Amino acid sequence: MEIRTTQDSVLRAFGLLFKRSTSPRKVKQKFSYKPFGTAVHASRRLSAAEADNVNALVGALKTLDPRDDENSAAIEKLMKALSALPVKFVPMKYEQRVDRSKRY
Repeated sequence: MEIRTTQDSVLRAFGLLFKRSTSPRKVKQKFSYKPFGTAVHASRRLSAAEADNVNALVGALKTLDPRDDENSAAIEKLMKALSALPVKFVPMKYEQRVDRSKRY
C-alpha cells in the first residue's frame, strides 16, 4: 500500500482539475430548434398610420396560401409594399423540448 504525502495529493488534485478544464464535460441539449418562418418587426417606432398600413399588409399576407402558385403574384406585390415600410424581417425558430424521461 502506497502512502501519499500532502504534496503528492495536492499535485494529483491539480492534475485532475487541469484535466477537467481542458476537456469540458458534454452538456446535453434541452431543446431542439427548427426554422419556423419569419416575423415582421418595426425597425423604429411607427406612427399610427404606418402601423395600420403594416397590420393591413400582414393581415392580407396571412389570408393567402404560399403553396398555391396562383397567389405568388399577389404575395410578391404585398411583400414589395411591405419592404417599402420601415420594418425588418426576423427569422423565427420553433423550440421543442427534448424528452429524456424513461419509457417503461
